[in-house]
Amino acid sequence: MLIALMLGWATLYADRTCLYPLLSVIAGDLSLSSTQAGSLTSAYFIVYVTMQIPAGIAGDNWGLKRVMMIMFAIAGLGMLGLGTMGKTYHLLVLFSALSGMGAGAYYSTCYGTLFQVVSPDRRALSGAIIGIGMSMGLFIGMTLSGPVYEAVGNFRLPFLILSVPTFAMVAVIHFLLPKVECAPTPALRDYLSLFRDMDIWKINFATLASLYGFWLAMAWGPTFLKVERGFSLSQAGFFTGLMAITAIPAGLFWGRLSDRVNRKLVALIVLPVSALVLVMLTQISSRAGIVLTLMAYGMLSNSAIVPVMVAWLGDVVSTRYPGKMGAATGFFNCVVMSSAIFAPVISGFLRDVTNSLEPAFWAAGGIMLAGAAVVLFTPLFRGKPYTSITTKDTE
Repeated sequence: MLIALMLGWATLYADRTCLYPLLSVIAGDLSLSSTQAGSLTSAYFIVYVTMQIPAGIAGDNWGLKRVMMIMFAIAGLGMLGLGTMGKTYHLLVLFSALSGMGAGAYYSTCYGTLFQVVSPDRRALSGAIIGIGMSMGLFIGMTLSGPVYEAVGNFRLPFLILSVPTFAMVAVIHFLLPKVECAPTPALRDYLSLFRDMDIWKINFATLASLYGFWLAMAWGPTFLKVERGFSLSQAGFFTGLMAITAIPAGLFWGRLSDRVNRKLVALIVLPVSALVLVMLTQISSRAGIVLTLMAYGMLSNSAIVPVMVAWLGDVVSTRYPGKMGAATGFFNCVVMSSAIFAPVISGFLRDVTNSLEPAFWAAGGIMLAGAAVVLFTPLFRGKPYTSITTKDTE
């Protein structure tokens, strides 16, 4: 099961991040502003975020595995469209949104499945193992598109290449992912109580703040390195992608530590330090220093910290709202991934206004510190042991 879920994240992260090194190329080819170029990634995430809660509810009621397979096929169609028909700004926006729509079901179905199979004392570690797929996909996406474009001069080819494994994931899910029991259909008031839970909102906001900095680094990091620090396109994508490599051992470490010790303590360490490290990028000019800083940031961002936060959410939901794990994780990802909508566009706007990305990094640091402050007021919560409910007869 963990292998299938890891491969799913690797595929989706490669799909979404292969665009980032090409933003300046696409902007130049199509005469786009930085704000318009940033909106290409925002189009993906607007639809992606919109799908989170509906997909989670659909998975809880119709089967997490079934919903995951259908939506992966839609994500593949989006990548195929980007690779074959993405020749204008509006078509790029359209197919980027379609890809985001298909990917929008994965978080809730992935973690909804995981948290109904593994026990609470293994949630963060299991999430970190799955998160290795995020890091793998991020590195592949960031390092693939630049060299492919430089070799053939066609920015659409990386999307076409990645459509193949995206379609293949439908078969991988079918053969490797276990089925879990569908929950009895809850009443609307049951979902409303979950969505109004302030402890869940605190966890969600703190994670959103952390990911704001990450998506700034992903979307505009290659452009920052290329334009303001003199890296080549391939180097910019590669060195930004190094964050994914250092996130792998860090995610396993932070996940295991939070399972054994304290999720709140881990969050209070990671969030403020990651804000400081991100801002340090604006003060460093040497290539070695920049690379080391990016690697350090990778140890504190996204797949390093998110497994801790989503496991914290799982602790709350497994006891307070049993049977609604798909909806809860969809709600979580809906909130936290809104950072991927706002960060590229706001950062692009700040670059248009100031002719530099440095103000965008400072703004991200402030937002991340606000998230750390919210963690201070979030209670530590341990759920009751959860019994696996895999079955061969559902769906």
